Amino acid sequence: MLLIILLVLILAFVQAGLLAHYRIDLVGFRHLLGPRDDLPEQTSPRLGRAKRALANLHETLPIFLTLAVLSIVLGEQGPVSLVGASLYLLARMLYVPCYILALSPWRSVSFALSLLGLALLALLLLPHLPG
Repeated sequence: MLLIILLVLILAFVQAGLLAHYRIDLVGFRHLLGPRDDLPEQTSPRLGRAKRALANLHETLPIFLTLAVLSIVLGEQGPVSLVGASLYLLARMLYVPCYILALSPWRSVSFALSLLGLALLALLLLPHLPG
């Protein structure tokens, strides 16, 4: 589980790097070295999509990390939780190119699969709820 958590965090770092890549293509490297106060307002469709894909990851990342850490703490690192975490990781990896390249409906499919991965992680934690 720890390896999958690390790989998801690396994915977040790679996605942030994609933003820099698209900005460099748009405004040049020299503009990005300074305080970025005078960056042109120019944008590109791929830069916009990369920003939204990263924002979307930031929405689900806390949920994934919470569920993954709870599965470790509560001793629920069985096959189902590992499949759920792996499904989340793989679906999020597919989501990035699907979003940036505007591949419909594959972007929505990959997002739904990532949610299924989160649901599998959460399912195993239900017996640990007080009640």
